[in-house]
Amino acid sequence: MSYIADKIIINGNIHTMDDINEKAEALAIYGDKIIAVGSSADIRALADDNTQIIDAQGQLVLPGFQDTHLHFQATSADFFHYVSLHAMKTMDDLLNELERFCRENPHKEWIKGIGFNPAIFNENSLTKERLDAVTGGRPALIFSFDYHSGWANSEAFRRAGVTAVTPEPASGSYARCPDGSPKGYVYEDAIWAMNRFSPSFSDEEYFEAMQHYCKVFNQHGITGILDAVAPRKTMENYQTLRQRGQLSLRVAATSKIFAHLPLDEQLREVISLRETYADEMVKLHSAKFFLDGVLESGTATLLEPRSDTGSTAALMFDQPQINEFFAAFDKEKFQLHVHTIGDGAVNAALNGIEYAQQMNGSWDSRHQLAHIQLVTASDFPRFKQLGVYGNVQPLWAQPDPDNDKIALEMLGEERCSQIFPIGELVRQGMVCALSSDWGVSTFDPFAIMQTALTRQVSGANQNSPAHNPQYRIDIDTALKGYTINAARTAWREKTTGSLTVGKFADLIILNQNLYTISPYAIENTKVLLTLLGGKEVHRDVSL
Repeated sequence: MSYIADKIIINGNIHTMDDINEKAEALAIYGDKIIAVGSSADIRALADDNTQIIDAQGQLVLPGFQDTHLHFQATSADFFHYVSLHAMKTMDDLLNELERFCRENPHKEWIKGIGFNPAIFNENSLTKERLDAVTGGRPALIFSFDYHSGWANSEAFRRAGVTAVTPEPASGSYARCPDGSPKGYVYEDAIWAMNRFSPSFSDEEYFEAMQHYCKVFNQHGITGILDAVAPRKTMENYQTLRQRGQLSLRVAATSKIFAHLPLDEQLREVISLRETYADEMVKLHSAKFFLDGVLESGTATLLEPRSDTGSTAALMFDQPQINEFFAAFDKEKFQLHVHTIGDGAVNAALNGIEYAQQMNGSWDSRHQLAHIQLVTASDFPRFKQLGVYGNVQPLWAQPDPDNDKIALEMLGEERCSQIFPIGELVRQGMVCALSSDWGVSTFDPFAIMQTALTRQVSGANQNSPAHNPQYRIDIDTALKGYTINAARTAWREKTTGSLTVGKFADLIILNQNLYTISPYAIENTKVLLTLLGGKEVHRDVSL
């Protein structure tokens, strides 16, 4: 059966990410699918007077980007409604910005903020008294940029019932004064234990923020995401936004699993979520495990003790529990999505996946480890051997004086030279997806890809300092990490990830050719057009 196309794109430099037909000039769209890919002349034959013709003017055409590890709903609301502290470098700046926000928002019951850098501000500087001085008696809870530590004032601790005799929560802790009372700084799950006492966002506040950031993501060429922590209410909100016609991103999701909650209860809940949310726009397909924290807060798990203290943080699940939980979810055909920063956490995750395969047999699981900051040499080949995908955030692999100083003290020079070994993992056969972990850092895929290629800061040149440049990757690996490999990590490569006949017409047109420009120019790329299922969700005025 032949179709007259609804839309055609002609005169394009199309990189399809399809291994069989890698390049083309044009493609045709009918409804929400691609119906033909080929030359401009061939594709023009599928058009009539009612067909929309888009002239790509020789520009690069790619599948829409997919960011397969971020916290879209939560971060959208935080960034839209909280005070942003990402740019603050001194205590005066931090306090002045908080004081301004409090003054300009007298109606807010709680003062909430996001973005302080734990490499600059720590438990010795972020005391409850300092926060008390600018918050005027209202409770306040401030999140670090990576959400692995926080800062609370006296009223917040009072409302949460945290005192000198309050036990530490599972997988978290409170910094303490000599008398045991809370000092002000909180770590890991202690943040969320306190956050339960603050007002939640209303559904409409979530919808307002999500709708805004859907458009912003589309402007940056993103058509699909994976929300890395999505409980039932989060999934309900995505579905509602979709029903309102305001969701312009394909959402895959993973549900967080807790070490202190019963396995059977959590397994039943995630099975229910998978059954409820299982279509091409909103689906939940995997189980999320946090095995450790982050280097900056000293909560990453290392195989060898820290150089400065001779200790290391404990795993958030011990190895027997990892084996038990991984095997149970693997048996039910869930993908495992595992937060691993230290080499101890990476090793434990690989051990757990190997155990699950021994118990259940191998299948097309595509279990993935996220972050992978430090890997012991013997674990490199295990990614390919076990079929484990890497979900990496290359933006973090750039020189950063504050974080680099912490890492050097904690790990020593030799281990620091092995941080974020993305290129070596790829060379040893690991399937690699690139992502942002937004709101830990920017979601901008062009800034992220530039860092993946250069391991240098924005605005750098060939002579600028680089962070472990031996682990750079090339542009083809980076683009596949945002397109076909990203689709594979979310089990949606049959419908997205390449510009192939029969797949959804999720595509972007860019203003420069990423394959031929200098790596140092990638961050300046502009998206001219974004289509989601053939529908225009962003167009630049220049196209």
